[in-house]
Amino acid sequence: MGRLRWRRWLLIVAGYLVAVAFVGLSAVAGWMYWDRVQTRGEQEARAVLPAKAAKEIPEVFAYDYQTVERSLSAAYPLLTPDYRAEFQKSANNQIIPEAKKREVVVQANVVGVGVMSAKRESASVMVFMNRTVTDKSRQPLYDGSRLRVDFKKVGKQWLIAYITPI
Repeated sequence: MGRLRWRRWLLIVAGYLVAVAFVGLSAVAGWMYWDRVQTRGEQEARAVLPAKAAKEIPEVFAYDYQTVERSLSAAYPLLTPDYRAEFQKSANNQIIPEAKKREVVVQANVVGVGVMSAKRESASVMVFMNRTVTDKSRQPLYDGSRLRVDFKKVGKQWLIAYITPI
């Protein structure tokens, strides 16, 4: 009788140990999988966003007073919905009226881009941009800018979440 009880107790303990080991290994596997997902997302952001910023920032900042509405409307889909609303308000209240009044033409060229931080769903990029601003006087004004461009992943698309001059 003593041996039977000892075996039963040993089987119960072994069963618990197997269950604990299974749960522990599952947790480790889940953590390793999630870490891999995070790392791949960061790598994708670092690979994609410099070229994307170099292409899209001039689309946001360059315009001709004769086509300023069309130029800025083409830039709106590049922005997150929250930032788009803020940018549209600024464009309608300041940029468009001032561009037409002063007959402003802005050319923008990105001369350097670097990733500041990257996560799976968001990233920040430093953009070095040169602008040439010409108005009625036809005297060009050259301007160099540093911008912090925050991106956010919406669905499968990276959109500009905010632009901060530095």
